[in-house]
Amino acid sequence: MSPTQKKRLKIIGLIVTGVAIAAFFALRAFQANIEYFLTPAEISAGEFEPGVSYRIAGLVQKGSVSTLADGVTHQFTITDCVDDVVVQYTGILPDLFREGQAIVSLGKLNADKLMIASQVLAKHDENYVPTEAADAMMLAQASKCDNAEGPISY
Repeated sequence: MSPTQKKRLKIIGLIVTGVAIAAFFALRAFQANIEYFLTPAEISAGEFEPGVSYRIAGLVQKGSVSTLADGVTHQFTITDCVDDVVVQYTGILPDLFREGQAIVSLGKLNADKLMIASQVLAKHDENYVPTEAADAMMLAQASKCDNAEGPISY
């Protein structure tokens, strides 16, 4: 092997190593920021890991919205007409938030199946509902949930 070939081999080796390291860090960052989608029925079945970030879509159950003593923490129940999940959110709720409204909640579940939400999105069009959420809601709504305010389209 000539000195020129050895030099090329070293350069190629360094490039491949650099690309591998960059890919490793990119995949690791992506994995840390991913949020899985679950339905309230899947959470009730125990198909979640406490402390991991999830998205939950459903209807705000009528009569479930309350404000805790501090005045900024809200607690409400999300239902998919099969099961329910209690959500606790500290902050200002969206203007379109109300009982019977479809929402998406982002946050972490604890071992008691209580979601500590970091964000609450009120549905006003299809932008806030992921495809899998729409499919799950339509399937669950087939059981004629009485929490909705009129027909819900996704």
